Amino acid sequence: MQRGSILCFKPIALAVAAGEKQPLVRPVATWYDGTKASLETGRWGVDSKGSIAPPLTEMKGMDSTSAGTAYLARSKHSQAGLVSFFRRLLWQAWTGKDRLLNEALGKNSQPARPRKGKVLFIQPLIPPSFVDNRDSAPYGGFRYFAPPLGILTLAGCIPPDYDVEIRDENVGPVEYPTDADIVAMTGNILHPLQVQRIRSLSRYFRSQGKIICAGGPIANLTPEVLRPHCDVLFEGEGELTWPQFLKDYENGRHKDSYRQAELIDLSDSPVPRVDLINVDDYAIGSVQTTRGCPFTCEFCDIIIMYGRKVRKKPIPQVLREIELWADAGQQFIFFTDDNFTGNRPYAKELLREIVKFNSVRKYPVNFLTEASIDMAKDRELMELMREANFVSIFVGVESPRKDSLSETLKVQNVHTDDLVQAIQTIQSYGIFMSGGMIVGFDHDDKQIFDEHYDFLQRSGLLLAQVNVLHAIPKTPLYERLKASDRILPHAQSPLTNIKPERMTLQELTDGYINLVRRAYDYDAFLERYLVNLSSMRDHKFPLDRPRPKLSHTLGLLRLLGYFLITADARRRRFFCQMVAGTMRINPYAWRWVLRILVSFIHIAEYSRVRASIIEPPVAWHVEDFQPERAPVGSA
Repeated sequence: MQRGSILCFKPIALAVAAGEKQPLVRPVATWYDGTKASLETGRWGVDSKGSIAPPLTEMKGMDSTSAGTAYLARSKHSQAGLVSFFRRLLWQAWTGKDRLLNEALGKNSQPARPRKGKVLFIQPLIPPSFVDNRDSAPYGGFRYFAPPLGILTLAGCIPPDYDVEIRDENVGPVEYPTDADIVAMTGNILHPLQVQRIRSLSRYFRSQGKIICAGGPIANLTPEVLRPHCDVLFEGEGELTWPQFLKDYENGRHKDSYRQAELIDLSDSPVPRVDLINVDDYAIGSVQTTRGCPFTCEFCDIIIMYGRKVRKKPIPQVLREIELWADAGQQFIFFTDDNFTGNRPYAKELLREIVKFNSVRKYPVNFLTEASIDMAKDRELMELMREANFVSIFVGVESPRKDSLSETLKVQNVHTDDLVQAIQTIQSYGIFMSGGMIVGFDHDDKQIFDEHYDFLQRSGLLLAQVNVLHAIPKTPLYERLKASDRILPHAQSPLTNIKPERMTLQELTDGYINLVRRAYDYDAFLERYLVNLSSMRDHKFPLDRPRPKLSHTLGLLRLLGYFLITADARRRRFFCQMVAGTMRINPYAWRWVLRILVSFIHIAEYSRVRASIIEPPVAWHVEDFQPERAPVGSA
């Protein structure tokens, strides 16, 4: 299943050259506005928002990797860094929540313990995508959509006699000196920008004599891509291999690779170290309740990495993780499960506990997740999701054409008689729907683009991630197409690595670009929104009681300025029609129209730029990533 969600989507991955400027106050580094980027191509200026950016006309002339980097730089809006910093400092002083600040004030002092070392976890900057809400950040009161849950979880595996630091390049700079002995990076996705960024960071920290560790999905699917850039490579889930590595490190005999062959029991997965980040930097909190998916979609890498058996985390631990995010001030929590409803009995038991959890909170938590569309058939499940305050769900629709769904073994969709009706059934429970749509299956011809557009408009599938099919290494799709010599080198297309079956590559490209432009035109989005809202006409959103935040108020003012103080008459009219339609159909959704407008800013801008410069696809030939072969351990 392709992953994401409305409002804010589940992060896929990102990357670009990072800012080299050091934070002015290192103990509270996350206030720093890391808009300055070290970009190596094109002529760069500063746009009206204070971002380093080339003109779009130049971006069209760049190669795809440089254009992706340019878009990323262009979209990093300048924020009031000093104001944010001092406001946060005063809040921390008042509440006593910040550990470093408390230590500076002499609070909670404890006798110093001998330390065995320090580990620095780094989340490299993630390449631009439909799902990152990067352009929406100034209007939503956050810096980036989702926290780096993977490295937060691994940080929980580190023994207490080690210091741990986390740097997320999506909210601030990472490339500055550290006193850590070990620097660990995660590779989220097989994308040229992220591979290049990992290579650059590896060189920087190796020059300081650090031990470089790397893992994540790139290591799981294509370990040879990361091998030259690290001293220690982690393959598979890391909850058990990291403690083993540190034990070997203490004894001076650590290996250069650790591989977790068997899938772990999720009761062995620790509570993520939420205390190591500034929660206010993110639009949502992230919790994983299960891993694995029972289905066998041909293009999906989830079952390759995490298996078909749905492994579940103990419910008391899930509730503890929810509480950590909620008490830190997060109003939205995304369940990052590969398929939340993959184990129905477990999901229902958890939902009943969440209902109890929210019932005693002054500010109930809103939940988002991804699931399979067959959930619409389970009325008990849908009622529980409504009572638990699930407000957004991402589903992998993939295609309105049954032959294409059958081809890719998307059986749960094939067995759903009416996909439009299923989506509107889910919407009727007060849930805004987003979804993944794919063109480029073997059964797709030139008519598929109109079919996709008509399906989106009829179903009201609001924030659709429209993508071209990619073959990810190790998936059944990749192996099938490789055997028939249909995997393309990326030089032949900036859009896909698959040779189409029933249309030319140019027809696929042109049809895709036209579909993206049509889907995120003002009038098309307004039509889908009103269809979606009509399905939830009777829902009153009783648990939509957000905690007041100054950042949200400032974001609202920016949002009104964006839509109303503009020379673009269509933009002003679109805003007024969205608000008026909400008040006419369901005035209880007035907060939701504003949230959706925040998301629209990013996805419309990203779609417009994507249609102009077509960024690199998710997966290429593994051979395309082979760098110059530096000796492992060299600087």
